[in-house]
Amino acid sequence: MRHIKRLYCTHRHVAKSVCISKCTDIFTNLALEDWLYQNRDFTHSHLLMFWRNEPCVVIGRHQNPWLECNFAALPCIENGVKLARRNSGGGTVYHDLENLNLTFFTGRSEYSRRSNLEVISRSLKNSFNIETKINEREDLCIKQSKISGTASKLGRTSAYHHCTLLINSNKTNLSLALRNILDCEVKTNASVSVRSKIMNLSEVIPDVTVEGVMKAILLEYASKEIEIIEEIDENHFPGVGKIREMFESDSWRFLRTPKFTLFRNFSNGQVFMEIDKGIVTDLGVSVHVDDVSASFQHLLGKRFSKLVLDEFELVVEGLQHSKIGRISCNKSLK
Repeated sequence: MRHIKRLYCTHRHVAKSVCISKCTDIFTNLALEDWLYQNRDFTHSHLLMFWRNEPCVVIGRHQNPWLECNFAALPCIENGVKLARRNSGGGTVYHDLENLNLTFFTGRSEYSRRSNLEVISRSLKNSFNIETKINEREDLCIKQSKISGTASKLGRTSAYHHCTLLINSNKTNLSLALRNILDCEVKTNASVSVRSKIMNLSEVIPDVTVEGVMKAILLEYASKEIEIIEEIDENHFPGVGKIREMFESDSWRFLRTPKFTLFRNFSNGQVFMEIDKGIVTDLGVSVHVDDVSASFQHLLGKRFSKLVLDEFELVVEGLQHSKIGRISCNKSLK
């Protein structure tokens, strides 16, 4: 697939090209996407990148991983589901090999989510006779069910819009991976995903394949140049390894989480736990119990995790009586 006849033109002439990543590692593909955004000039050329990943949950740049997914269960789903944070905003999505990802790179002035989604919509109509619509959130839907989520990043001169396309994803694993297990009231400034009813294209056309959908979109996008990317390495993309390390790091995935506070009610009052940059920085209780400090002190300064959450719940279960008590984090523990 190196050359495809131009079938469709934008309002003004621009050079359009396509790259298809053969890599299925989420961190490497995110690094490639970011490398292209940083190093290519899209002022007079557009690029469409196709990519797929082994099972993973991908949260938006400003989201909270502990609120967006079943973080404790991810390693146990199938052969393990990775957790990644992308560089764009928007909500959380689940990827597997039956989910096709598309990134449309353009100049800032040509950025248009709707135009990109219309390319996909026309391809599904022309090749599969599937009717889709773009809703007010600029998601692609079949009737009331979403088949594609969407997010973007806008720079000074360049921009990209990326979206998922559910073809035959494992909806059982998707549901399990995106389940919120926190049984607490939460105060946070993090972006929160909007839960929607979803659908695979295979529910409409049982024999549809990722390759078939990709071919249909290629015909509609009508690029004369297609590049198959077999290796994403320093020889072809200098500096991509460092970008990948950033995406895989705990400091990016977890410690960039906006500050949030968990509140847990019990019969005589309420307990809170504040987490900032992934660290427990403050705890408090609205009733007095003996040795409150001893009950909580061991959690202060710890990295937030399922284990810390379980310990917090144990403290809540043991609380009784009613007066005001509070402790605050020792700054040296941060």
